[in-house]
Amino acid sequence: MDIAIPHDVLEEAPDEEGKVRKLGYIARAAAIFRVENIVIYTYGDVDWRAVEAMRLLLEYAATPPYLRRKVFKLDERLKYAGLLPPLKIPSHLAPREPKRGDVVEGVVERWDGYYSLVYIGGRKYAKVPKPYPIGSRLLVKIEAETDRPDILRASVVKRPPEGFYAGYRVAVKPLKSLAEGYEAVILTGKEGEPICGKRLRLPEKALVVFGGPRAGVDEIMRSEGVKIEGPSVFFLNFAPGQGTETIRTEEALFIVLGILNYLRRCGPQINLK
Repeated sequence: MDIAIPHDVLEEAPDEEGKVRKLGYIARAAAIFRVENIVIYTYGDVDWRAVEAMRLLLEYAATPPYLRRKVFKLDERLKYAGLLPPLKIPSHLAPREPKRGDVVEGVVERWDGYYSLVYIGGRKYAKVPKPYPIGSRLLVKIEAETDRPDILRASVVKRPPEGFYAGYRVAVKPLKSLAEGYEAVILTGKEGEPICGKRLRLPEKALVVFGGPRAGVDEIMRSEGVKIEGPSVFFLNFAPGQGTETIRTEEALFIVLGILNYLRRCGPQINLK
């Protein structure tokens, strides 16, 4: 499941520290509910420097701590990255002595002939067949030791094993093409149809769209003349009878994803109608 947030989601944060903390809540919600992609959607006037800073910080949060110095260069936009809460997902576990069968994330640091040497933390490398691009991130499965204590033989994992969550990816898309490639789209907002009594079967490629601090999803789409329509497009209110005038995007993420997670994993599997 993927989520989409507007490019101006941080607009009402009082300062840079507040923006980073807000992104931390977004990253935590995404990680808790195993979101695969966070899409930042753009519309109207866009501050592209701010968008790229958002992308950078979200990607930083999703990167295992032991890889961050390898992946990210010194950057003023990461000045307050220390305020981001740890995600503590499986791929972020502190480096230890890897053993056969372990799946770990690493970054390609150099080549050794036809092989790639992938840094996996703890001053250790995984040696995998094929010269992958320097700097690319890979999931690898440890196969065996080698004659060097700092290098382990491994293979690249194309798909994470059952139950292993490797974090989310971040993308930027214009609002008008937001729904492309998805089997179902759920628009969230106060003006939507109450979720009460609704149960659903979410397809693998589903997108959940959130509004921002100044406008809900429906208002944003109306202002841009954009319509997302179809038999698998739903506009739902996940907090009917809310006690506050508004719900912040980071709060809505926990509410909506929590309900969807329950319906997906615990509730009867029937389609929305």
